[in-house]
Amino acid sequence: MAADTAIAELCPLVFHPKHIPIKIDNRTKTQKALSVWFILVTVGFERLAFYSLAGNLVLFLTSESIRWTSFNSINASLIFYGTSYISAIAFSWISDAKLGRAKTIIIGFCLYLVGYLFIPLFSKVEIFEKLCGTLPTYMEESTSYSEETCSSLITAALVISAIGVGAVQANMAIFGAEQIQGEKSTTRYFYKYYIAVNTGCFLAFGIIAYVQQNKSYFIGYTISTILLAVTFVIFVAGYRCYIHIKPYDSVITNCFPILINAFQTKWKHQRCAREKFNQRKAAKPSTYSSDDENENHDYLMSDTNEQQISFFDYAKADHNGRYPDRIVDDVKSLRPIIAMFLLLIPYWLIYVQSDTTFILQGVHMKIPAFQSNINRMPIVWLSLTDQVIIILVIFILNTCIYERLHLNNRLFSIKARMVIGLIAATVSMCITGTVEIFRQRRCDSSFQQTIGDTTYNVADMSIFYQFPQYISIGLSEVFTSVASLEFAYLAAPQSAQSLVMSLRFCSAGISSFLGSGYIKIYENIYENFTVTNLECADSQNSELFYVYFFVLAGIQVVFIFIFLACDHRFQLLHNASQNRFNTHLFIRTQSRPSRA
Repeated sequence: MAADTAIAELCPLVFHPKHIPIKIDNRTKTQKALSVWFILVTVGFERLAFYSLAGNLVLFLTSESIRWTSFNSINASLIFYGTSYISAIAFSWISDAKLGRAKTIIIGFCLYLVGYLFIPLFSKVEIFEKLCGTLPTYMEESTSYSEETCSSLITAALVISAIGVGAVQANMAIFGAEQIQGEKSTTRYFYKYYIAVNTGCFLAFGIIAYVQQNKSYFIGYTISTILLAVTFVIFVAGYRCYIHIKPYDSVITNCFPILINAFQTKWKHQRCAREKFNQRKAAKPSTYSSDDENENHDYLMSDTNEQQISFFDYAKADHNGRYPDRIVDDVKSLRPIIAMFLLLIPYWLIYVQSDTTFILQGVHMKIPAFQSNINRMPIVWLSLTDQVIIILVIFILNTCIYERLHLNNRLFSIKARMVIGLIAATVSMCITGTVEIFRQRRCDSSFQQTIGDTTYNVADMSIFYQFPQYISIGLSEVFTSVASLEFAYLAAPQSAQSLVMSLRFCSAGISSFLGSGYIKIYENIYENFTVTNLECADSQNSELFYVYFFVLAGIQVVFIFIFLACDHRFQLLHNASQNRFNTHLFIRTQSRPSRA
């Protein structure tokens, strides 16, 4: 019975525990449909604004408008990504325990806009010089981050925006899933959510990036700022159509008190058992009888039973603790979830390369020009390959593969999808390293090209050789990233849905900061290693940069085996897979015609 209750608690789409108040959905069918579409449109436009800022951020900071070094520009980008993901933790607690998801998202949009408004100002040279002083004529690669022009103000604007992004990201996916109220498969909803994300990314890279690179960063960022404001209005416009589940508690609030209470209770149990044994032993010090042997056996058995009980179970009322079973079980359910997202950190470390080192590699390869070399193809257009692959493969999976599996009452497991995605990410790094080998061999400082207002030395090699690495990253997103979204929703107890989703983003944020440290390690180990190795200026150290990619691939291979071993040993995906099957079975049962 206890096991059934635990499973029910972990399956918010279908089974509702009695002690949690159920939100009665009195909305019309039109309102239900509109609520989902308002959220999906909001997601698409928010991602458009996000990638309009993040996609060209490295190139913007290295442009003649700002003149930061390549290394510090990558660091700024990683700080932006990392903060946006890690800040989601705080807002998950706010939404789960205090304000609810809709109000937290609105606060997030307000912060998002405040920071974003400064970006167009930085891109206007006249305004930038008034805010930050005259631009330096040249900055050496050895320049520290704090020495960059206006580093504090730029970083503050990026961090404020990133905090707003964290509030939106931690809640938007779950808030949309709550609107369907068990009417659809979570897999299909999250695929729609991911299509909205990548449609926004596609528009950002396809249109805004072109305007930024070939017209001006000021116009491009102004457009994206206006679109972000429109996105905020769209979300608020649908407020009355949403179903709002009131916050009631949060695992974060209970976690440390439960930990302390479990420790206290376990210590009391062990102390009482030791005192009882010692008292019996002291009562018969001179002789040893069969009664003593039985008492010793009883003590050993009780000690064994103590070891079989989970540490957190000592906080339950059944074991003289102070907390109901549900609250303790919620905290216990976080252990495999946290382990899972820690194991995904190497994947996110690879994933972030598509927005950093892929871009820097691309600007040092031949890029096709339009209108007689006046305008060049934006480098981030290669990322459109990623988005096209994602949307296309998701469409094929939904319309063909998943449909057939559902008809046969089968599911494409979360574990299988994650492993396929991890392998695809590893392949992407191997391809990137191979492309870098050939690019370095064809380096020629006599080849130059101008992108925006910056001139780069390039190799005699087309940028389209990067296609395979973007395709592999796209495939990894379809499987691992979407599967991790579904896992975050299905594995989460009701009191920690936003928290678990934010833990997913937090693992990506940690990887962003680790990425910055990873580059720094290379600089410390190899004295002459800098991002300028991409400039075709130092052939003796050029091999170091492709080693960078192969090491990432090797780390991911090791973690694939660790992931499989941990899942086999600790059943990390068991709860999510069980809940997904229950949801699928419930929907199939409800859709069957009545025999009557």
